[in-house]
Formats: sequence, C-alpha cells, structure tokens
Amino acid sequence: LAMAPLNLWFALFVTLGVLYACVARAENKKQSFAYGWLFGFGYFLVGLFWIQNALLVEGNPYAWAWPLAVCGLPFLLAFFYGFATLFAARISNLKTISGYVAFAASLALFEWLRGHIFTGFPWNLMGYSWIEILPVIQITSVGSIYTLTWLTILWGGVGGFIFVQDGGFKSRIILPVIFLVSFAGVYGYGAQRLSNYTPTYHDNVNIKIIQPNIAQHEKWDGTKMAAHFFKHIRLSYPDDAADKFTYIIWPETALSYLYAQDKTSMGVLGQMLSSYDQGAVLITGMLRRLPDVAGYANSIVMIDENGIISNAYDKSHLVPFGEYIPFQKWIPLETVSRFSGFIEGTGPQSFEAPQSLRYSPLICYESIFSGKAISPREDAPDFIVNATNDGWYGFSAAPHQHFTQTIFRAVEEGVPLVRSANTGISGLIGPMGRIIAKTGLFTDASDTVPLPKKLVSEPKSATIKAFIFMLLIAASLSVQAINRFLKNV
Repeated sequence: LAMAPLNLWFALFVTLGVLYACVARAENKKQSFAYGWLFGFGYFLVGLFWIQNALLVEGNPYAWAWPLAVCGLPFLLAFFYGFATLFAARISNLKTISGYVAFAASLALFEWLRGHIFTGFPWNLMGYSWIEILPVIQITSVGSIYTLTWLTILWGGVGGFIFVQDGGFKSRIILPVIFLVSFAGVYGYGAQRLSNYTPTYHDNVNIKIIQPNIAQHEKWDGTKMAAHFFKHIRLSYPDDAADKFTYIIWPETALSYLYAQDKTSMGVLGQMLSSYDQGAVLITGMLRRLPDVAGYANSIVMIDENGIISNAYDKSHLVPFGEYIPFQKWIPLETVSRFSGFIEGTGPQSFEAPQSLRYSPLICYESIFSGKAISPREDAPDFIVNATNDGWYGFSAAPHQHFTQTIFRAVEEGVPLVRSANTGISGLIGPMGRIIAKTGLFTDASDTVPLPKKLVSEPKSATIKAFIFMLLIAASLSVQAINRFLKNV
C-alpha cells in the first residue's frame, strides 16, 4: 500500500512496527528468520504481482511459468528480509534502543544487498514510499535512495519498539524524540533546498516526447511493423510549440535495424526532421544488429535529418530471462523477448548533442539502479534520456512504480530526466523531482515541453553517497557493540 500507485506511506508505520514487535519477541533463531521471511514474501508477492502480465502477453511461450514467476521470485527475495531479521536478532537485544537501531541498519543493509548481488533487483525499496512528499526525497541528493530507505525503516518501526521495549518510560520517550528530530531535520533540509531553487530552462531547446501506445502483442508483428513506424513519424511532426531546436524522444526499440538500413524509411524520417524550421534530431530506442558478434543490442541512438546514426549506446544492465538467460549453456531456453540474447554494453556514458548539450541514456530497467544513471568518469550531463516499454505489464502497478523510481534518479543526480515509453507513463522530470510533464497510462501522446537546466551545484557523486550510507550503517551497528562493551566494563 505504501508503494505506487497508492503511495500510502503511513502504511509502513503500521507494518514495520508489527514486524519489529514480532521479531523482538521471537523465541529462537528460526522464529526470527521466519518473521522476516514471511513479511518479505507478502511484501514482494503483492508488490511484484504485475510480473504475471509479462508472461500472459498474447503469444508468449512462457505462460506455463506463471506460478514460478509470481511466487518464485517473492520466495527468493524474501530471504533478504529473513536473513536481515535473523542477523539483527543475533547481534542485539531488540528490546533496547541500541537493538532497534541495529535492526533498522540490518534491514537497510540487506535492502542494499538486494539491489547489488546476483545482478541486483532494487524494485520497491522502502524509501520510494515518500514519492508524494517532495521535501523528504531531497535527502537522496546527499545519501541516495538507500539512505532514505534506512531512515524510513528507522522511523517506521518506532511503534513496535514502544510496544516491546523493556527500558521503562525513559526508553519510550527517547526513540520517538529521535524520530521527530531526525524527520524534522530531513524535511527541513528538503524544504529549504526546494525554496532556494528557481527553475530555469534552456532558451534554445525543446523536448518532444513520443508515446505511441502500441500493444505489446502487436509490437513485433511483422505485418504491422510498417504501421508502427509511420505512427511514430506521424506523432513526431512539429506542432505550434515547435519554436526552438527540438530533441524528439522515441521509446525503447521504437526503431528496428531493418528500417535503419532502408534508405526509403530513413528518407521519410529525415523528411520529418527537416520539417522543423529551427532544426531537430531524433533520440530513439533501437534494436541494433551487431554483425561483428552475430547478435543484437538494445540501444539508444541519435539520428539527424540526413539519416546519419550516431551516439550509439547499448544497454549494459540486461534483464535476466528477459534479455539473456543466465548460465545459458546449462539452461537451453529462449529469452522472453524472443531473441537469442542481447549483447550487453560497456556501462553508463554521456554523448554530445546539438546546441552544445550532453545527455546520458538509460534503457528501461536501468533506471531502477541508484548511482548508475551517469558515468562516474564524466561530469553530469544536461539531461538523462530514459527509453522504455512498460507495455509488458498491462494495467497494473508496474508502470506507476517504474515511473516513481525514475523521479528519484533525477533528484539523486540533480539532472532533468526525459522518459519516453512505448506505452506506460512518459514524461519530463525536473532536477528536484518535480513532474513537468506526464502522460496518461496507455494513451497516445506527443508532448512538446521546454528543457530545464541541471543544478549548478550538483549533488554528491555516487561514490560519496555510497560511503555516507555505509558509514551510517556501520555507526548504527556499532551502537550495539559499544553498548555491550560498556556493560562488560
């Protein structure tokens, strides 16, 4: 309930409190683990139930795997929560303040592990529950979504601690005071940051966001691909707002390598770009064929009015079983995408573009990874382009949750983010997380909007944010060790 689309953040203050009270009263290690695992299984079963839609798309050969995906993935992810509660119970007395702090740190640490090991799957981190309270999410510019997740757990379980603590009236008062002071500090920081920000826009550039709304079961239908191509073209022609140089953004795999190799098709595309009096380029998702390695890449490229393709970025964080099969030598299956497996790219990077701007591409799933939106070796770009296709997930929570996570990438990096979805939710997000433009779910859209400037004072680097988070976790876990040492002394 705390996650999109409902965003009932206060639900975590009930559920985390109940979880904490259960774990604190567990009688043995098995119970400590079981409470965390059961909590995680329920959380992921409901929060990720949308996965079923991807397997039930018309023509998908893996409908038989529906139970495995719907129940199997939550079953596995729940182990992160089970081990987190077991670890917290083993190292601390959960009926003390130091034990409560250790519990929050343990759960946050295992959330970080969930986002990094086995390729990572940081979907619905608890910090995302604050999406509708913009001042609170500003803290991610300092410590990333993982720091906000730690704070969320620290705040959310207070009720459970008050219920089970054994320190008397004093302990009942101290922790709520810490909660109120820390929450006020985070909110005050964010409110001050927002009040000091005056949005400014590039006076020579527009962004045109295209959402063609093509049903997933029709997207790769060979008899309809020409119609899909011309629908993109039709939606991309200039409107009354086209008074500046325009970056036209198409979604993930909007263009096939077959059309990119066809002179007539590229001529039609060039004619559309030439219709902009002030000039235009297309930044589009593209299925690229890589003859050198006899494979395909899920890419984002830039195309000018002469049909010249440049700035080719290949998706580097591929979706397991969707875009490649792990251990494919031993698991002889075809990917859900129906290709033999995509070739992964080399990682985040930025590209030069007309009007002296730079952009960083993100393709679909890549936008959920904190600290991976831009290259650590380069200065922040002027904007981020996220090309995606949420048509796999139908009318479900997934498009809302996916869009929410891209908002946090913009805040973390202090860079505006442009999102074009084949179908789902497209839009433009400012560098402070404000939504400047947003399409409806499963609608055709062609929106022309001005491009906001990135923050002059950029947020801390991903490395510094990770260090801050780990320092907070280490300090939280150390409280229990120090407490034990003092008792022994």
